[in-house]
Formats: sequence, C-alpha cells, structure tokens
Amino acid sequence: MFDVMTPHSLFPMPPEVTQVILGGGSPIDLDSLRIHSPGEARHFALNYGYDMDIPVQRAAVMRVYEDAVDFLEAVVLEGTSLHVPMEVRDMQDPLELLVWASERPRNLRGRWSCAILRVMHTLFHVDHNVNLRFLPEIQRQVFHRYDQYLVCEEGRWLLRGAYEVPLVAVERKENKDRVSMLLKMLHKPENVAETIYDQIGIRFVADDQLGVLMVIRFLLDHHVLMPTHIKPSRSRNLMIDMEALAAWSESAPPFFRIQDLGPEERRALSATLALKAAPGKEQNPFSSKDYSAIQFTARTLVRLPSPATRALETLQERLQTMGDTELSDLARIPELIQDQEEFTFFFAHEVQVMEQSGFQSSRSGPASHTEYKQRQRDAARRRVLQGILQEEPC
Repeated sequence: MFDVMTPHSLFPMPPEVTQVILGGGSPIDLDSLRIHSPGEARHFALNYGYDMDIPVQRAAVMRVYEDAVDFLEAVVLEGTSLHVPMEVRDMQDPLELLVWASERPRNLRGRWSCAILRVMHTLFHVDHNVNLRFLPEIQRQVFHRYDQYLVCEEGRWLLRGAYEVPLVAVERKENKDRVSMLLKMLHKPENVAETIYDQIGIRFVADDQLGVLMVIRFLLDHHVLMPTHIKPSRSRNLMIDMEALAAWSESAPPFFRIQDLGPEERRALSATLALKAAPGKEQNPFSSKDYSAIQFTARTLVRLPSPATRALETLQERLQTMGDTELSDLARIPELIQDQEEFTFFFAHEVQVMEQSGFQSSRSGPASHTEYKQRQRDAARRRVLQGILQEEPC
C-alpha cells in the first residue's frame, strides 16, 4: 500500500488535467510531477506498469534508467558543456527521481530528474513496441511486395511487370536503431512508438517528374500499393503541381505514350509539372525547404504464425528424433498445430518517390539527412532539458 495522501483542495486543477487530458499536450512536457513520498512513488510505478517489489521488474527499470543517462550524455548533451549531475547519475533507487521531480520550489536536481524521466518514459515505449519483436518477418513480407517487380540489369534498377519503368536508384530503410527512434519520439507530441511510421521504408528515385509519376502508376497498376491502404494524413506532395498535372492530362492526345517524347520535350513537360512553390502548410518542421519528394504511408496486412505453432513444431520434431511418434499422436500435436490461428495486423511503412536532382540534394546541404538529424537532436535537447538549458520561472 502507499502512504495516505495529505488532504488538499481539488482546485485549481493540476497541469496533468489542464495541459494533458483537457489541453491535448504531451505528458513529457510537464515541468514537474506531484509525488511527495516513497509510498506514492511506488504506487505510481505500480500503475505505470512496474512492481518495484518484483526483482526482475525492478532490474528492468534500472536498465532503462542507466540507458536514459547514457543517452543524455552521449546524444542530447553532445556539443554542450553540460553533464548529468553525479547525485542524479549515481542514485540507487529510480523511485527517488519521481520524488525529486516533484520538489517545490524547483531546483537543479529536480530539473535533471525530469529530464531523465522524460527519456525513460520514451524508452519504455520503444522497448515495449510489440511490432519490433517480429520486425525481421514484417520486413520480409513488406519488401516482398516490391522485390518481385524490382530488377537490376547492368547496374541500373527498373520496375518490370506488364511494362517497365527505369529507375536511378532504390533504397530501403530496414529499421530505425534505438537512438534514432528515441530522437524521433522525443520531438513527437504523441511520444509513442506506435506513431513512428517509417520504421520500414523504401525510396524510389526516377529521372524526372514524369518518371516519378510513372513509378507511382506502376505500383498502383500492379497492386503493390493499394489506395485503400494509404493513410491520408501522412501523404506529402512536395514535387508535383496538381493543377498543372490536371491541365496537361486533359490536353494530352489520345493514346499518348511517354516513350514518344524526345529529350527536350520531356524536360519541358517535367518543368511544367514541377511544383513552383512550397505548400502552405509544412507537415514536417524538420525537413528542409529544399527537400523535394512525394511521400506517403502505406499499410500492409502482415500474417504471422501463432507463437504456439513454433513451440508445437519443435516439440513434434524432438519426439520424432527420439522415435516416439506415438506420443505425438496421442497428444494430438499435428491437430493442435493446424488449430492455431494466424496473428494478423496492418503494418505501416513509408514510401518516398524522388527525381534525381532532388535525390542528390538530399545527400548534402540543408536537405541532407545529416542536417535533418541535427535539427531533430536540437529539438529533442530543448524538450528534454526544459529549465536546464536556460532558467525558466517556476
């Protein structure tokens, strides 16, 4: 049981209500907690999901605490003169962080406790994302949809099916590492791993704007992409002028074939279709204004065998190795294997289609991935170190 809480007025409402539940903010943006005793801290941890009286669960919390401190030192504080204070770094009971983060008036120990708790909370969501446990098989099923049509001939990629579409390059993103996921989540309002849509991704690079449209059309014609499985709020068009595309489509002659265009005609048409101005609403504040691509999130229905299936198959194999097939039959293992239901779910992955000049820009300058990650790191640092980077009123 936890300590009896001191009676207090129910109003005004605490920030957990006004900022998070009513205001729609993120809990990691709270500047403090309201936990004032070890008993309250233990009760908070229990309802968070960890019983600190169970050694294995306590050890798991300690590992996350140590990882959070290491992440702060190696990533968030890199390039600064700041370090996690020894008093906070060497404490033996992570429940103390909850009490220290609740102290008033605010002091430096409390602010650093909040910083560590923000990272720990984010790590808990990364480590308990069930999809990551099955990621290799998920990747295999998602990429198979594309791989069956991708061909590399004489060092050049193309999509080949009912027709062919030449490509400049193909790149796969097979998974974010733990540090990348932490950075991503630490600047996302939701701050949960389920909202990271680019754990798996694929990028197609075409010659020009026309090539980009041909790639998308190929993927749709061959049902690699299903429009029913596209997540609308995740689509970004930073390349094609939709009005110009509609006007050109209406004026195109019957039975028009892109292959009939000469090089100059194709360059002129691609220039006509190119987006002339950035969209009014930038959906990703960390992308450079020079970044040019079509990007969307597709969902694939993934089918995994029941976890019990593999265990039953292993048991059956061992009994057969021992020559005891009769026991396998008596236990009805073959029937039990057949009775296991598949584990099915939709998994989201990111698709990018670019033209080659935009692709080259993404390799250097403001639109490069390195610059993108630095902007993410800066945002994560500001969010995690609230009240530490610069003094704020309590």
